[in-house]
Amino acid sequence: MMTRRALLGVPLAAAVADLSLTGPAAAAETAGVTLPRTVQWQMTAGGDPARPYSVFAAWPETPPPPDGYPVLYLLDGNSVFGTATEAMRVVGGHGAAVGIAPAVVVAVGYPTERAFEQTRRARDYTPPAEGAPPGTGGADAFLAFLEDQVKPEVERRFRIDRSRQTLFGHSFGGLFVLYALFSRCGAFQRYVAASPSVWWQDRAVLSFERRFTEALPPEAATRSLLVTVGENELSAPPGEPADPARDERRRKARMVENARDLAERLRALAPRGPAVTFVSFPGETHGSVIPAAVSRAVAVAIRR
Repeated sequence: MMTRRALLGVPLAAAVADLSLTGPAAAAETAGVTLPRTVQWQMTAGGDPARPYSVFAAWPETPPPPDGYPVLYLLDGNSVFGTATEAMRVVGGHGAAVGIAPAVVVAVGYPTERAFEQTRRARDYTPPAEGAPPGTGGADAFLAFLEDQVKPEVERRFRIDRSRQTLFGHSFGGLFVLYALFSRCGAFQRYVAASPSVWWQDRAVLSFERRFTEALPPEAATRSLLVTVGENELSAPPGEPADPARDERRRKARMVENARDLAERLRALAPRGPAVTFVSFPGETHGSVIPAAVSRAVAVAIRR
């Protein structure tokens, strides 16, 4: 199987080794597979070598508009960067044809070959909560890293429109997007919470929702929130072995109900609160919904 290294332009010899090609097939290879107009760099949060991150970025073919490019920030960058970049190339290209500027795509991930770094994302994407498991509750530190380190570096490399910044996350990442909206509403203008793990730690994020709604910041009225889920979030992926305990956990998570209820509560805050949209993708499970959710986030990021 081709790894992320090949996608990002690893030397041919390494790509061939990963693919286990020999003979004529290997000889026919002339170049690695590379996404055009992309770059990857490493950062550490607060200079702490124990908190390294990989940052992936892609920029449009067209020059930036006078106000700069919109920007789409994505969590779980190792898993979604390629999807978002290609979606932006297609959707953004159509938009550019009618005068809508495509966006810079910035995905924050971890220095690993895995699509998901479960231990670190469990720490980075979960909010502080009483009685939470060790190694969780680091959302404030991660949000500070995005604001104080990642954004300045992105703005050093690209001309960015600070008034059109979108944040996307799925699952625990979706939970983080909600927490960012509730705790630091001014950080981004558009928020996309895909299949958010509202269930985490006895729905601890709802306490931050209550604080947000009880004292709405003035900028809340200029923000937007898209909440998405897969229609079949409670269903096991095809081929997954039967596991009654896991099925019960899925049932208790109430992924669709929690997301829909939250969206309805926040929508009721209008016109003082954010503009809220809820989308359920037919036929999609918690995992299969990711490409559809990413594609919708791209559309959010480039809209006027």
